[in-house]
Amino acid sequence: MNVKEYFKIITATPRCSFKTEKMREKIIQIAKDLGYEVKVDKVGNVLCSSGVPKLCLQSHYDMVCVGDVSKIELVEKDGILRAKNSTLGADNGMGMAIMFAMMEKYDNLECLFTNDEEVGLVGASNLELQIKSDKLLNLDGEEEREIYVGCAGGIDVVSKLELTYEALKESEKIYEISINGLDGGHSGVDIDKNIPNAIKLLASELVKQDVKLLHFEGGEFRNSIPKSAKAIVASSKPLHVEDKFELKEVDYKREYIVQTNKILKLIHAFASGVRAYDKEFMIPLFSVNLGLAKVESKVFEVACSCRAMNDFDLENLASECESFFSLAGCKTEQGDKYPSWIPNVKDFANLVKKKMNEVYEDADFKAIHAGLECGILISTQNKEIEAVSIGPTIRFPHSIREECDLNSVDRISKVVENILLH
Repeated sequence: MNVKEYFKIITATPRCSFKTEKMREKIIQIAKDLGYEVKVDKVGNVLCSSGVPKLCLQSHYDMVCVGDVSKIELVEKDGILRAKNSTLGADNGMGMAIMFAMMEKYDNLECLFTNDEEVGLVGASNLELQIKSDKLLNLDGEEEREIYVGCAGGIDVVSKLELTYEALKESEKIYEISINGLDGGHSGVDIDKNIPNAIKLLASELVKQDVKLLHFEGGEFRNSIPKSAKAIVASSKPLHVEDKFELKEVDYKREYIVQTNKILKLIHAFASGVRAYDKEFMIPLFSVNLGLAKVESKVFEVACSCRAMNDFDLENLASECESFFSLAGCKTEQGDKYPSWIPNVKDFANLVKKKMNEVYEDADFKAIHAGLECGILISTQNKEIEAVSIGPTIRFPHSIREECDLNSVDRISKVVENILLH
């Protein structure tokens, strides 16, 4: 089968993060059918090997599920593949498909499929398997002409504020204010594209209004730029909002949050986005995404995803976020930390560049402001491993606008094959 046919099989198999069992079973089945030895560790990473491997190909097998992913419907037009009303899952399903196609054609190869990358690089961070080769080619890149030799590290900061409530006055009316259908996007690679943050927009509208907050929720995933948010508020006078917001009267429990102003001003004042720029690689140096905010069980919770191209900036940024929310009385903690992958070009990277330049004249080394697994995977191995990351062009990952350039898939597949034949 070719890459596209394998991708259809992958797409037909459920693999939302934390719900990847069926995809893991499918990987094992395909690998064994192709004559590969299979090992699985306790967190669900799958290592498939044949012969004496010269190279390890690697992709993660979970996907960010946004929209209707119960049965993903593929739509192909003018060489671009999309999904109807959902994320496509080309991140990192297309890398998986390339791996299966190479496994079908070649021996002396190993392929590592890591689990739950999208929710904190869980699989890579807990990898128990040792690869045999000393070269690792990650296929999670998202721009076909770029050869990634470094990536940002990340830390999540989660802050919680205990809430108290008081009764509303009988004269106060209750409204739901919401904003929906924004573009969304990846909190790393899209953070510098000026994509509106729904949580921030809603808070900026509410701080202008004389309202009492009853409920708030916004965002989809901590590593996605929020595309929707809603609040339930009370007001003693009729409300009027900008056209981009939806407003309607609703019935709701007639108690408001005493800390209304604190919550709204906290969100409004928080600087979500790029904090500094890396002029060498022309990408953000460090950034923070306010990805989730919600009121639940008398607690206000906000989750931010911090990213930086070096560990010093990462630690400092996370500490700044903790300090900011602590000033408002929030209890904060860090979680899902993974280190940056600092660029270090050696023989294997130069080989990949040589093979890329046979297909692309302008291919060059890059770093990416997103969490690739290479740095973590290297740290789990008992010997020195050189890693490089490439991949087909995937636009707007982690959103229902996600799309994949199929011609780029063909070209990257050719590059991978040329590397294997070297």
